[in-house]
Amino acid sequence: MYIMYILSYLTKIILLSSIGITIASIIEETNLISKIKKITKPICLISNLPEECVVSLLGNFINPTVGKSMLAGFYKENKVNEKEVIITTIISPLPTILGESVFRVQLPLAVVILGYKLGIIYVFLNILSGFLQALIGILYANIFFERKQIKIGNNSDEKIVFNREVIIKGFKKSLKILKKVIPMIVIFTFLINFLIKLGLMDVVKGLFSPIFRILDLPGEAIAVLVANLAHFSAGYATVDILIKNGVLNEKQALIILLIGNIIGVTMIYLKHSIGTYVSLFGRFGLKLAVINYMVSVMVKILLILLVILIF
Repeated sequence: MYIMYILSYLTKIILLSSIGITIASIIEETNLISKIKKITKPICLISNLPEECVVSLLGNFINPTVGKSMLAGFYKENKVNEKEVIITTIISPLPTILGESVFRVQLPLAVVILGYKLGIIYVFLNILSGFLQALIGILYANIFFERKQIKIGNNSDEKIVFNREVIIKGFKKSLKILKKVIPMIVIFTFLINFLIKLGLMDVVKGLFSPIFRILDLPGEAIAVLVANLAHFSAGYATVDILIKNGVLNEKQALIILLIGNIIGVTMIYLKHSIGTYVSLFGRFGLKLAVINYMVSVMVKILLILLVILIF
């Protein structure tokens, strides 16, 4: 049964990653990027990032793997440097949150399970975390990067090409990338699930028990973190049960949901993101993953403090 769960998870992740990378590879072959560049100038001016970085950010609206794959291509072609890649990946959760996570999945589930008020507040906090993370990246780029002259030409002669040959070229290009990505995903997924079997949750409980006491959270709230490891919707359902049984109030619910978010992000990085970054960017990918994870957790801790102060 447990093996079936892991295989089901891997099937889903590999399928989504494969679709994302294949879409990115086909888009590169269609000349669509040259057309998209025309609308990137205002974003380039605000972010002080080159147009290639902004194009990859727009790719995140489709799928985060699309954006990462595009950025990796530009990096390997020496069109963007390491610092620009780091800042782009720090900003990238915002389009992912707005384009995929929140409105398609998270918002409906949060409102249905947590109720209108709590669900809306929690989703707003998630969107706010994306904006704060993007703001950190944009401020850094504007303060520390040399102001760039934006040169985006109007290549009106370039036409979007979409035919059988383009699809085949894009598919072949994606296969080269997927040969590196998929093994990394499989290795990390089995490794982390093996560690969970060895008692990773006991470590989580040990780490968070003192934090729960400081934040005045009941011990039963640990159940939310355990449920969140399975799926964030399971975390929502557990919070709803604890609220209805008088164990949690709304403030405590928001805090534990945000802590659960940190756990969720940690598991995503361990199972999936680190492997993807390393397979796309090589050794530099590990540095990318660590920096992005640290910034993400820092922003979520700030939101927890915000909830404590306001509510």
